[in-house]
Amino acid sequence: MKWQHRFAYTMSRRVNSVLLIVILALAPFANMASAHPNIGVSTDVSHVILSPGETTNITLTVDNDGESIESYEINVSGYDSVWEVIPTSSTLTGVIPTTSSSTTIAVRLATNALPSNSGSMTITVTEPDADISSSITVLLSVQAIYLPSIDSSTAGDNGLVEMDPGQEVNVSIMVQNSGNVNDTILLSIDQSPDLVGFWANWTSGGNGNNSTGGNNTGSNSTAGNDTGDNTTTGNSTGGNSTTGNSTGDNSTAGNSTGGNGTTGNGTGNGSLMISTPVGWEVRFDDFTLDVMEAQEIRYATLKIAIPSNELPGYYGFDLFAASALGNFSVSTTLVVEVTATHNLEFSKTYGDKLLPGSNTTTQIQLSSLSTADGDWTWSVSTNSVGCDVELTKYETTIMMGSTETIEVVTSVGPNTNVGDECNVELFGTLDTDSTITETYLFTNYVGESWGLSMVIPSSIKLDVDSYETFNVAITNNGTEQDTLSLIGIDQDGITFTNPSPVTLQRGESQYIEIGVTINSSIVGNITLEFSLSSTNSGQDSIFENGSFEVKPFAALSVTGPQDNRLSVIPGTNSTLTLNLTNLGTRDLEITPSITGLPSGISVVSGLEIITLNSSESLDVELVVSAASGTAQMATNFAIDFSSSWTSASIDLELQIDDRMDVSIDSTQNKVYASPVEDSSITMIITNLGTSSDNFIISLDTSDVNDWFGIGIDKLSLNLNAGESGSAIITVREVSIGAPVAGVTMNITVQSVNNNMVNDVFMVEVIPQRSDGLITISSSDDSGKPGENIHGTISITNLGTSADNLSLTAVELDCNLSENTVRLEPSMSSTPIDWSCMIPENANTGTYALNFRLTSAARSDMIITTAEAYYVEPVWGDSAVEFSIENTKLTFDKNNEQQSITFTICNTANAYIEGVVELKGKNAPLMDSAFYRNGELGLNTSYSLSSGDCQGFTLMLTPLNLDGFNAELYLLASSTLASKKIEDESQTITASVAGPEMAPDGINLGFMELDNKNSMIILLSGWGLAVLLIAYIKLFRKPVEIEEEEEEEEIPLGPNEVRIDEYNKVTCTSCESRLGVPEDSEPPFRFTCPKCQQRIRVVE
Repeated sequence: MKWQHRFAYTMSRRVNSVLLIVILALAPFANMASAHPNIGVSTDVSHVILSPGETTNITLTVDNDGESIESYEINVSGYDSVWEVIPTSSTLTGVIPTTSSSTTIAVRLATNALPSNSGSMTITVTEPDADISSSITVLLSVQAIYLPSIDSSTAGDNGLVEMDPGQEVNVSIMVQNSGNVNDTILLSIDQSPDLVGFWANWTSGGNGNNSTGGNNTGSNSTAGNDTGDNTTTGNSTGGNSTTGNSTGDNSTAGNSTGGNGTTGNGTGNGSLMISTPVGWEVRFDDFTLDVMEAQEIRYATLKIAIPSNELPGYYGFDLFAASALGNFSVSTTLVVEVTATHNLEFSKTYGDKLLPGSNTTTQIQLSSLSTADGDWTWSVSTNSVGCDVELTKYETTIMMGSTETIEVVTSVGPNTNVGDECNVELFGTLDTDSTITETYLFTNYVGESWGLSMVIPSSIKLDVDSYETFNVAITNNGTEQDTLSLIGIDQDGITFTNPSPVTLQRGESQYIEIGVTINSSIVGNITLEFSLSSTNSGQDSIFENGSFEVKPFAALSVTGPQDNRLSVIPGTNSTLTLNLTNLGTRDLEITPSITGLPSGISVVSGLEIITLNSSESLDVELVVSAASGTAQMATNFAIDFSSSWTSASIDLELQIDDRMDVSIDSTQNKVYASPVEDSSITMIITNLGTSSDNFIISLDTSDVNDWFGIGIDKLSLNLNAGESGSAIITVREVSIGAPVAGVTMNITVQSVNNNMVNDVFMVEVIPQRSDGLITISSSDDSGKPGENIHGTISITNLGTSADNLSLTAVELDCNLSENTVRLEPSMSSTPIDWSCMIPENANTGTYALNFRLTSAARSDMIITTAEAYYVEPVWGDSAVEFSIENTKLTFDKNNEQQSITFTICNTANAYIEGVVELKGKNAPLMDSAFYRNGELGLNTSYSLSSGDCQGFTLMLTPLNLDGFNAELYLLASSTLASKKIEDESQTITASVAGPEMAPDGINLGFMELDNKNSMIILLSGWGLAVLLIAYIKLFRKPVEIEEEEEEEEIPLGPNEVRIDEYNKVTCTSCESRLGVPEDSEPPFRFTCPKCQQRIRVVE
């Protein structure tokens, strides 16, 4: 066996050597590794790429592909000294076959590492006891550092450059390659709106004059170029990406260089400007510094040009330096201070006209054309005789871009003349710089004015329709002689006679007579309006008005109908409308009176006292009544309207005629049409005239013909005066679809002698609406399947017409097939008995029994009402029935475990739930495990609806094989309708075979020997064996005896355990310490009582 083992080991080593050669040959294409077949080695990464100073971890995984538990030693070699490689554990112990173990290897790169320090390291995993190993190679690469630097402190005053609007300067900016490889630096510019960081680090006095007009002063750099203003802007600031920048295997493809966009405001071949203020030019003369060596410093020229109208203030710019080969950029801030300019623009607004002896205020608008706010001090003067000027304020603050106003008051003496001039000079000085001044000249001219006034008289009364005169006082208030014209303004009913113009000296007054005529339609207080104009005033006039009283007068008129006739029919009233108009200007109280009415005619209304205001018109209705027996005649009568101031009257003719009238009516105004029978309505026709007449009845069925058939028993009636007759109209629905609210049908009765004598009655023809109500009363609403429930039902007709209503039961047979009842609207039936049988297969529970009501008139009418009933739970001899496939089991050492398939079925009519367990003789000696069909875990429970079944598999394992018999059964413990029920299955017999007994002697196949003869033969054999061994030792050459290898303990398989010295085992799942069944010898199986894990106990 040992030479076979060594041969296999030697062949394995040779095979491993061949595999190592193959792996080395394939190293350029994969992770370089040499592997022994018993040791599998892998890492989570095959290539480590670090920047100087960085650290990372590698996970090493070792697979035990051998057949025994092993420990491994880990060694790392072959790397440069700048790399520090430390395994967290140099040894992996207790690695079980077919499993793996992992450890972490820390890798750190020194801060002074260069890309040339890239290489690889070899990780070797050794199994010391077998002196075999596997190794794997991991590539190590040093990341190249691309680190540009830029410093604005070399420009202006430590990065602050002062410039005037319109100025152009060149400043010198220091740029350095602070990386560890050669690089090309790209320069760009962006406007910086946030200067907080700049001012926080800025101090004056740095580099005062190193940038003026394009003259650069170099040599201002400091080692490292760290001045506190360099800002790292991140690994990508947009722009053109450079691809393929790789050092060794450390690819940096796609590292973008910040600020390399071409969309800025840069001009010429200078640097790129991402954004600048409008009109500015800020650019580098050369935005690319090619092939800068590591730590090399160069100075770039930055050109700044400012528009001449730029506002004062501080303008910040971010200057970017980006590596063309690395994904990195930095920035520094440069601030430009723009100084201020001051300039004003003047305009004026004249005030009131400057008249002799008065003043005027001129407003001067000061518009700022400056680039900053300014405080100004002002003075004003004049050299004109007779003029005086002063300011309302002498100091102003004028904000940039705004306009301020100051007022200059100019006064002239009373002796000045029209056209005299006042020349004014306004002078201003900037408070912060007295050398900046402003002067503005303007002129005010003396003008002239005119003035008029008049006085209107009061307390004057005027008569209407006559010419009246009165005096108006007029005055010349102007500065010169003037001709004045007085005009009275005509209105409706008012006409003036105007006087001729008059000439008045300055300040002179005069009374002017004016005439007016007032129309009689005007009364009371009125307002008369006047205008006064003059030669100097041109088209302008002044207006005044005065209040005058017009004396009132009285006048009244009355008119009637065109024929002045009033017609009345005996037994009725008649109305006559008269129009009464107050034509005067006085309010009147009028009393009506009537004369000339014949006997039998009386006045009902219209003779009440009337108040009629001036110019008011009123319709007066006179209502007269004629007694029923008044004879036909024609006569005259008069009506008089009198007041204290005036009166009016009218003569009229009275005409008394025969009366002809008819009415049609009914006790109801609607009829419900049924589709199965006629409905009717009775109409009553009455002759309301004073003589007999013949009347025709007509029906307008145009709106109802589409849905209803209409009939009438008579079409005409002859009635004496005051007599009534009847007509019956029948209706039936002939087509469905009529409006639910019904359709109107007009019934007209008309006199044959006079078609103007008629009456109309409207009837609503409505389609019958069927509806009903079911009222249920139950006497017994619960029972078992096959038993009856019963009660009574009443039905009510809720429809609009009589109807035949039928009652049925939906779910059950309740003996209601012949129950059809005819009911009038709103009527209810007598109680109807019902009795329903519960189906034999009904499950327990509450159910709804629906009763349905239908209409003979309306097939679409279905009324359903539910009655609840309860089905009680029932079951036979057992609630649960068992069905077992195999009830006879045999166990021996070759058949330690068997399964039984059985089914549990619910025979009750109710839901059932419970658990199943193993019972019977010697049941404790059997390990049982229940599984529900289709499931993996142990489960003894069941939940079944009526008639449902649940399949189970029972795994049975004897706890020992000492030999015994068991009589078992399954016990189902159920809960049904809050009751506990137990059901047993048929008997299951189990026979467990005991250990085999030693044979009584030896069976040689061809013969059997008893114990005695067997012992003799065995002892004889042992003696011969001793003699043979002694012979060999005496005559055989000595040989080297190789030390026998200790027999290795057979590894445990899944879920296998061994008994310890305390006769206990440890569960492979929950690690519980368990005692084994008494008298049990390995191998055997049992179930962990804590986690239900099946455990196999081996030797």
